Amino acid sequence: MILNAILVRSILVGAWSFVKSKLPPEGRRKLGTFLGRMAQKPLITSLVRWYDQRSVDAYLISFPKSGRTWLRLMIGRALEKHLELTDPKIMERILELETLAPLHPDVPKIRVIHDDEPEWKKHDELVQSKANYKNAKVILLVRDPRDVVVSIYFEHTKRVGHYAHIMQQVDSLKQYAERIKPYEGDLHSFIHESVGSFDTLISYYNIWEANRHLPKDFLLVRYEDIKTNTQKELRRVLEFLGVKSVQDEVIEEAVNFASFKNMRQMEKNRTFKSDRLTPTDQQDQESYKTRKGKVGGFTEYLNNEDIDYLNHQMEEHLSDFYQYKP
Repeated sequence: MILNAILVRSILVGAWSFVKSKLPPEGRRKLGTFLGRMAQKPLITSLVRWYDQRSVDAYLISFPKSGRTWLRLMIGRALEKHLELTDPKIMERILELETLAPLHPDVPKIRVIHDDEPEWKKHDELVQSKANYKNAKVILLVRDPRDVVVSIYFEHTKRVGHYAHIMQQVDSLKQYAERIKPYEGDLHSFIHESVGSFDTLISYYNIWEANRHLPKDFLLVRYEDIKTNTQKELRRVLEFLGVKSVQDEVIEEAVNFASFKNMRQMEKNRTFKSDRLTPTDQQDQESYKTRKGKVGGFTEYLNNEDIDYLNHQMEEHLSDFYQYKP
């Protein structure tokens, strides 16, 4: 069936390449529309998705608000300097990371995703198998769940309103569209929410612990370890990706480039020309993507009762694999 699908797609692509130079504009438009519809057929769509997944070397995965932007900027900057990459849009490519791959044959194709869009799901709605990643390496970035839940609360109260309409149109999220909107409750209420909050986060971590043997290779990276020894952790990630012999000076430069102070300034200046790294209110610190970047910052926002509740949930339900038991 796969061979037949490849043949069909090849015929479509070949036909379009041949006739677009032969037909008048109106004929090209009509044929383009027809081939576009054909490309949406389930068989062709599945084939394209299969090929696309096979072409990815590694995935950088995390639950939202776990420091993923920080890590991806360090990786991207290190690759840029190590391999002397040049491009008019190099900053945007560094942020996207995956689009660096065409610039040099030694750049791995790294796809950055949250995997399963867990912030919009209840814990029992999460996909249980990670078999989709069996042909690629996976870097799983994790962070203390108590810090994550506080950070995602501010994401949902301060930032979601600016991109909710986009998320509502994502095919895999259309059934959850009514959930994708700014959160109106307080932090105490949010940590008890069934959608995208603490219960979902704990289940997400446990699912990945149970599936960590499925990818071709798997690397756990903890936010707290990056904070403790940033250069060591960055080098460990690069070596896992197959990027060897990176000079210490390159590692140090990448770390400085993605420092909290510099990231905050770049976000304020819209250096990356992306809504992903832009404050919704420059006067409101809690509306920045680079909000605080602290380890244990949850103690500044949660009272003792809330902390006790989260500690109990972690003690009872979170896998020991992550070493986050209170």
